[in-house]
Amino acid sequence: MGDTVKKKWYQRIPNTYIILFVLVCLAAILTWILPAGEYIREAVEGVNKLVVVPNSYHTIESQPAGIFDVFKAIPQGFAGAVSIIAIIMFSTGAFTVINRTGALEAGVGVLLNRVRKGRMPSIVVIWIICFLFAALGMIAGPEIQIPFTTISVAIALGLGYDIVVGLAMIMGAGYTAFATAPVNASLLGTAHSIVGLPLFSAFDFRTIMWFVYTVIVCIVISIYATRVKKDSSKSYVKGIDTTGLGFSKDVSEYKINRRQIWVLLVILFLFVGIVVGSSQFGWYLDEMSALFIIAGIVAGLVYGLKVNEIVDGFLEGFKNTASVALILAIARGIQVILDNGKIMDTIVNALSAPLADLPPALSAVGMFIATMIIHFFIPSGSALSVTVMPIFAPLATVLGLTQQTAVLCMQLGAALPNIIYPTIGAMIAMCGLAKVPFAKWLKFSLKLFLATVVLSIIFILIAVQINLGPF
Repeated sequence: MGDTVKKKWYQRIPNTYIILFVLVCLAAILTWILPAGEYIREAVEGVNKLVVVPNSYHTIESQPAGIFDVFKAIPQGFAGAVSIIAIIMFSTGAFTVINRTGALEAGVGVLLNRVRKGRMPSIVVIWIICFLFAALGMIAGPEIQIPFTTISVAIALGLGYDIVVGLAMIMGAGYTAFATAPVNASLLGTAHSIVGLPLFSAFDFRTIMWFVYTVIVCIVISIYATRVKKDSSKSYVKGIDTTGLGFSKDVSEYKINRRQIWVLLVILFLFVGIVVGSSQFGWYLDEMSALFIIAGIVAGLVYGLKVNEIVDGFLEGFKNTASVALILAIARGIQVILDNGKIMDTIVNALSAPLADLPPALSAVGMFIATMIIHFFIPSGSALSVTVMPIFAPLATVLGLTQQTAVLCMQLGAALPNIIYPTIGAMIAMCGLAKVPFAKWLKFSLKLFLATVVLSIIFILIAVQINLGPF
């Protein structure tokens, strides 16, 4: 019998479905261990969700989850994630129609061919793509970026890299930008409204952060990409089938016709609609889903596809995202168990209470770490904001920290872990679309996450030192 090769830790991680279901079971076990409790919540002008009343936590009658509740949490999680599932299905359907025109593949192929002829280093292309997704991440949440996953992956494969590089360009850059964005409406805007700060104040400070973080992300991706291009055996995803993700021929063979140009213009208008709609009109998942439906139909029509072919394209897209929808349902089931078991507020209270005994600088870092931990249980950034900011705001005053510093700690902690937490539906969905197993992505993203955590602590300490304001 031959010697067996010992698997590394990341090779022993189970299937994503198993990981998530185990987390649902663990959440159910916690409802039997932790005391049930809740904060009083009240409506606040300018905030569209109920806000926690500070120092109002109190215990209530225990409501532990049973075995049947564990399985019921999955369809309930599906219902809770229906808007995210909808945008994934409709956007995938739209891009399936667009892919049938060949416009997107031809357009990217022609672009990469010109890059090759112009002798532009492929690493420079990575930086350009990262900064483009970082710009989108400033105003658009992770869910809005999901449909562009396959585009990023196709570019990476066309440049001679692997699917991890493609996923990292959009998720690493886009999610990090969301964490540092100076104009993030759902996360930063909500927090500023709760504590009474001018909307999107400290713009200059956060813009510098956004730029520095994006540069760090580009460096981390470039190091891995260069290693993979020199030796493909170094790829974390070697051996994984990428059929349907890359190009069907060499980029030098691509040409684009007039009808395909019209399709590309539809994609451009779609992108503009996402940016303008989310930044100017407060559009979110439902409105974005509508945009993708319109874009898919219009793209098919201008290219000359028959109505039945357009419908078939949408149906094929729906079929290909069925597994992603199940993953999202199970992931959201974790939050369902914690909410129904009335222990979510107990966890928040237990993590925030010890911060009052720390020095100002350490308490600020503690707020950041506590937010990251709480974020595992509350995946929604806006929901996390209305839960912890009413607690952090008075705590910051007692500790001598500015309200802006407290918001900064929450903002960073509520978004940076998005690239590693299996409870983040958008991240799991993007891994599925890119065909990158969660274990493989975690091997790469942990390095990126640790780099941004260290950077976050530095910026938080700077904010404490300069009394980041206006107050």
